[in-house]
This record gives sequence, C-alpha cells and structure tokens, in this order.
Amino acid sequence: MAFRTWAKLVGTAFGAAALVGAGQLGLAYGLGVLNFSRVVEVTARDAWTAELAWVSWFALTAAAAGGLAARPRLTPRAGAGTRLIGGIAAGLGAATIVPLTMQPARSAQVAGVNEVFVIGACAVLGAAAGIFAAWAALGRNAARWSLLTLSAVAWLLAIVSVAPSLRSGEPGSPVRLGVLDAGFVPDDLAERASLFVMPAVALICGVVVGLIARRRQLSIVAIALAGLPGPALLTLAYLIAGPGSTRAQEMPYWGAMTAAGAGVLGSVLAAVLGRGPATARPEKPAPAEPTPDRPPLPQRDAQPESAIAKAATKSGPGLPPVATGRATVAARATVAARAAVAAQRPDDELRPSDTGVITMPPFDGFTPQQPPSPAPKQGHPDGEISDWVSGLGR
Repeated sequence: MAFRTWAKLVGTAFGAAALVGAGQLGLAYGLGVLNFSRVVEVTARDAWTAELAWVSWFALTAAAAGGLAARPRLTPRAGAGTRLIGGIAAGLGAATIVPLTMQPARSAQVAGVNEVFVIGACAVLGAAAGIFAAWAALGRNAARWSLLTLSAVAWLLAIVSVAPSLRSGEPGSPVRLGVLDAGFVPDDLAERASLFVMPAVALICGVVVGLIARRRQLSIVAIALAGLPGPALLTLAYLIAGPGSTRAQEMPYWGAMTAAGAGVLGSVLAAVLGRGPATARPEKPAPAEPTPDRPPLPQRDAQPESAIAKAATKSGPGLPPVATGRATVAARATVAARAAVAAQRPDDELRPSDTGVITMPPFDGFTPQQPPSPAPKQGHPDGEISDWVSGLGR
C-alpha cells in the first residue's frame, strides 16, 4: 500500500473512533445515562458498576465505528495485517474518551473506590478490546451488520428507559446497559426480565443478520458466526465492569454472559434450518451434450507408447528411427504414426506412404566406361605422305 493509502486508512479509523466515542459520551451525559456527580453509598454501589459498563461499551463501540468508517479505504489486496493496523488506529481513537471520563469522575463519591483510576482503566480496557471489534468490522460484512444492529438496539433501550424522566424533568434511576429500566415497568418484572433481555435481543438479531448473510450467499461459516460480534461487545463490557454486589447488577451480568452464545445460536439457526436448493450456492454448469444434428467428431485411437516403441525399433527395410535430438514435436508425431501403421503390415507389403521412405535398389558400385575410340583423320592417305617425304630427301 502507498503512503497516502496508509495515511487515509489510519486517519479515518482514528478520527471516526474518537468522534463516535466523544459523541456517545456527550449523548449519555445529556440524557442522564451517566451521572458522576451523584454520591454513591456502599449499599448502592451497583449504580457505579452500571456506569462502568456503559463507559466500557462506549469505548468498544467507538473502536468498532472506526473500523466501519475505514472499510472503504481498504484496497482489494489488503490482508489481515492491514486490517490489524486499521484496528489499532481505531482503538487509539477510542482511547481518547479516557480523559473525557476521568475528568468528570473527579466529582464522583464512591465509598472505598478510586473513582478516577477505575473509570479510566475501564475506558482503556474497552479501547484495547475494541481493536478486535474494529478488525472484524474491517474484514467481514456480517460483522458490520451485527455491530450496527446491536448498537442500535442498546441505544433504543436506553432512550426508552430515560424517556419518562426527560418528560417529567425529575432525575431518574440509573439505567443499566442492555436492560429496559423504564419507570412504567414494575420493579419486580424489570429485575426478572434483566436476565433475559440481552439473550433474547441477541438471538433475534442473530437470526436477522444470519438471514441477511444467507441471502447474500455467504459461506456457511460466515453465516453461522454472523450473530457473534454485536453481542460479544455487551459480554466484554460487563466482564470489564464486573458483576456487582446485588441482584440488581448480577442478573444483567449473567444475561450478558449468555448473549454471545445466543447470538451465535440465532445465526446458526438461520444457516441450517430450511436450507434448500434455492438458497444454496450455485454449482458449476455441467458440460453441454452434443446435439443429434451435430455429432461429435471421431477421434483417432491413440497408440500406446509400447506399440510405437516396438514399431520404431522393428528391423526391416524402409523403417526410420524415432526422431530424437532437436526434432520438433510435429516431426516426432508424424514418424511415430507412420511407424505404428508400418508395424501392422508385413515387411513385404510396406508402402512409401506408411514410412515416408522410398526404398532404393542395393548399390553395386560404378562400372568404368571405356574412352571413345578416336575418329579417323581426314586428309592424305599413308602412301601419299610417304612419297612426299622421300621426295624431299631427293
């Protein structure tokens, strides 16, 4: 990845996480979900524990939001290492809520607790765990759907819980994460329901997200794990905050511990139940059979290598050896085919077309030719020449 691409990825993840974390804290302060100015007695320390769960969850969701925002910055070749870098940047951006929580915690009065240190530690742990949430959001579509769905439902429950106090203008009771604590719900019913609200919400969201992933024709493993990321943030937030000391906080704590499993169960049900050929992955098309009007072309029967070698090594006049050395593939095939045909004929019936070699009669050597006899001389006869020579002597 180029430097500019890295800078865009890291900057987007960091900035989006910091913005979402600060925005959630501001909304929580405004709605009264978080109130660090109250005096918490030893007998009512679960209210402080409930606020710690909210702070941890804000850090987790802020880091996940950084991963969601940085997803378009990834290149198609980005691997797990690149996504991890983006997740770390998102976690660092989510850690910016640490001073935004520690400063208001100075006015809190909790018996036997160092308020500033405890709330800062919860925010840091939430941001560190949020790295893995951002990594999942950067890599999987189903993880993004689960994170968005559960975050929206958790905020919806919180808004419904504080709505009566906003209407009356009176300070309301502490609102627990993932629990319906509205004033119109009886206390006994709210306490019993706090054990089942988060698992039920996780199960329903897991089924919905699993069906969406199944409709997108994702793999069976991706569909089965589609309901895990969102409920896992609720589980981690309550693990960081602790179970509390009374049933008011212990019930939602154990409900959060089962939320992750309920989300996976919902997505597994969506992946397994009612799965038919219409929702299965399309298979590769089978090769088309030849039509009757165009029958397939006949293929020549390939001669086994043993027959070709036998034909190539058979002794007899006119059989060429198999091409070796630098002969081309076409020449080898031609020679082998001719040799195979020749092997099926008797030696006395071999044809030049079978072997490509024209037989010649045996060579007996050259016959020396006699030089031509000289032609008789034209001119004087022998008698006349003798007389002429004797006349000169006289």
